[in-house]
Amino acid sequence: MRRKFFVTTVVMLSALSGVDAQAANSISVLQFGATNLSSTVQTGPVNNTATTLQFGATNTASSLQLGSLASANSATIGQGGTTPTATNNAAVGQVGGANTSLIGQIGLNNAAGVSQLGILNGSTILQQAP
Repeated sequence: MRRKFFVTTVVMLSALSGVDAQAANSISVLQFGATNLSSTVQTGPVNNTATTLQFGATNTASSLQLGSLASANSATIGQGGTTPTATNNAAVGQVGGANTSLIGQIGLNNAAGVSQLGILNGSTILQQAP
């Protein structure tokens, strides 16, 4: 009985080590304050998703996503200025099979940049000054 249990355990562990488990990466950031700073980095062979929302006088956010040609990367950055002279800065960098990004900014001074390297890329930047 003991030998049978040992053999069964070895076979099961061998089967588990042969499975390539790949989970998706997900990040969510919500910031309220006078000055907000967020920097996210995701690497992995599967899907990467990042969402950042900032509400303050000075908002700075960056998101870097590195995946494989089979991965899908999605980044969303929303920045709302809470003062008449609010400053918003956002940057997104994506490498993967399918890359999408959305940046929305409301403030007096808005700056945004997107860099994408992949098979299918799409980005939208919306900026509004009061």
